[in-house]
Amino acid sequence: MKWNFWAVLAGLCLCATSPAVALGVRFYPGGRVYSYELAADRDAHSVMVQNVAILNDGSAPITLSTVTLQLLKGERILDERHLGAPELDIAAGNSQALSGDIWRLLSFQFGGDQLVPDNMRLGASRTLQPGEALVFGSQMFAYRGLRDSLRVIVNENVTRAAIPIRNTISKTRFQFPMRGVWYAGSGPGFNSAHRWSPMEEFAFDLIQADANGVTHRGKGARFSDYYAYGKPVFAAANGVVFATVADQAEDPRAMQQPNETVEAFYDRLQQDQMTRVAQGVKGIGGNSVVIDHGNGEFSFYGHLKPGSVRVKAGEQVVRGHKIGALGSSGNSTEPHLHFQVCDSPDPLRCAGIPIQFEPTHDTMRNPRHAPQVGDFMSRPGG
Repeated sequence: MKWNFWAVLAGLCLCATSPAVALGVRFYPGGRVYSYELAADRDAHSVMVQNVAILNDGSAPITLSTVTLQLLKGERILDERHLGAPELDIAAGNSQALSGDIWRLLSFQFGGDQLVPDNMRLGASRTLQPGEALVFGSQMFAYRGLRDSLRVIVNENVTRAAIPIRNTISKTRFQFPMRGVWYAGSGPGFNSAHRWSPMEEFAFDLIQADANGVTHRGKGARFSDYYAYGKPVFAAANGVVFATVADQAEDPRAMQQPNETVEAFYDRLQQDQMTRVAQGVKGIGGNSVVIDHGNGEFSFYGHLKPGSVRVKAGEQVVRGHKIGALGSSGNSTEPHLHFQVCDSPDPLRCAGIPIQFEPTHDTMRNPRHAPQVGDFMSRPGG
């Protein structure tokens, strides 16, 4: 799944130099930013700042000249990035392009009114009129050691706001939800589409491949051609089923067709995805299961096979309980399991949480590390 989801609080700071000038800063997701390990043996970590909004709550226009992002440890600034007029002009253009129907359609990506209040509008330039906002995001950082917080400074201290960096993983310890050896086709790396969306920032797309790295037999025109298709999916931890979707069909047209070029496929895919996004959770996640594990942590299992969902809302499940079978429903370009952990039961409007997996068998015998895109993963004992 390449899009994703819910309830997140936005950080807010309002500072003013005069009654006429009041700039605010909001983050989405708010409350905290999670770091993720890049290389265990190098003490390397990463942070993605998904969305920042600068709001003009005053009664006079104000031109944004500089925005500075700082990573801190305690009170020490260890990393710093400056956005000047050229970068802010680009951000204003991108922000304006989100106005109207696009903003509403992709509200799960930007937090809707949690990032920009409903009574405000997106500005057309970096000169913000009263009641206008500029939105920018996808600010990525890689570094060694740990950082405690991220600070945003607007126009050289006219306004500043900070959000904590949480260097933790899920409180729940999850067992790998499949049996056998699986390949992480997408994951929390910057080279994966997942990392760039709030809900699926730390999610995994799990597929199977043969010795040649091919995921299917023959031309792969049928779902049953894929090695992963129909494999059982198991609850990764104890919990209570919060919600299920079980009425979604699979669409073979969502896969690349025989003799279709990659370019033609992706042009067609973009149109198809927007249609599915308009359908919400069902259109994106397909048949799915959401499990509440307590501690504000919810696991999501997406793209399940039609007719395979075996649990119902309110049912208690234990780790290892079969909940369905892997399929290709929803926004899926080939059979795979989309597995994510979030801070809310809505798999679109939520903020992803790094997953604490029980130790998995590592075919490469690497030192213990946080799972990455390209890893082969399995539960202990297979």
